[in-house]
Amino acid sequence: MPVLHDPIAISIGGFDIRWYAMFILGGIVGAVSLSYLLAEIRGREAPGLTGDFLLDIAPPVVIIGLVGARLYYVLLKWDYFSDHLGEALNVRTGGMTIHGGLVAGVLTIWVLCRRSNQPFFTWIDLIVPGVALGQAIGRWGNWANQEAFGTPTDVPWAVSIEPNRRPVGYEQYTTFHPTFLYESIFNIVNAVLLTWLVLRVPRSKLLRDGDVAGVYLILYGAVRFLIERIRTDSLYIGPLPAAYWISFGLIGAGLLLIAGRRIGEYRK
Repeated sequence: MPVLHDPIAISIGGFDIRWYAMFILGGIVGAVSLSYLLAEIRGREAPGLTGDFLLDIAPPVVIIGLVGARLYYVLLKWDYFSDHLGEALNVRTGGMTIHGGLVAGVLTIWVLCRRSNQPFFTWIDLIVPGVALGQAIGRWGNWANQEAFGTPTDVPWAVSIEPNRRPVGYEQYTTFHPTFLYESIFNIVNAVLLTWLVLRVPRSKLLRDGDVAGVYLILYGAVRFLIERIRTDSLYIGPLPAAYWISFGLIGAGLLLIAGRRIGEYRK
């Protein structure tokens, strides 16, 4: 896989727009579009469920999600940013974490659903397929920035990394596992699966609102844990990569969500 030598996509009047930003923006558009389509389809069978609500909440969810994604990254690298506070706001060269974005985004959706008397579990089910698609697109920003790659390898699909972007201890290697590609492929497959499940929920006796979100949390947590094992740029919390802890938390949250929806039904 060739390297993208110029991270600048467009220059307008001295203002540079980087490929990283273009992929992130493309991911956001893809996520909102898919979730809107699913909301409109499900709304045909559920009065009051409409894609208009999604468009209303999309701006604050996206903005707060991006803030959460950056804040989590900054906190994990506080030893550096405590001495370079001005760079905490510079996201042009990367430094966004999906885990921080997920937590901030879900909390924002919960608050907005409560304020508008909308079914929270239904909406997170409708939104997670879009999230998976957005991740699939956004991950290519890592390719543009030559980051989030794995250990050295000579497989045919390996990505070439320029010398100044290679991690300490790996300077002698030229090609590495494109872990961003692995995650992107998984997220495309996951988006298809989650979309199928969303459309099945109203007609299934086994599925409940919230199950699709639970499946997303379990699958993404498991796959991210596996991919993180070959990453060379992991951020740590204690003795383990931060992504390990979060992956464990996502899997646990997914299992609790699926089980909790059924326990709640049983108690009624």
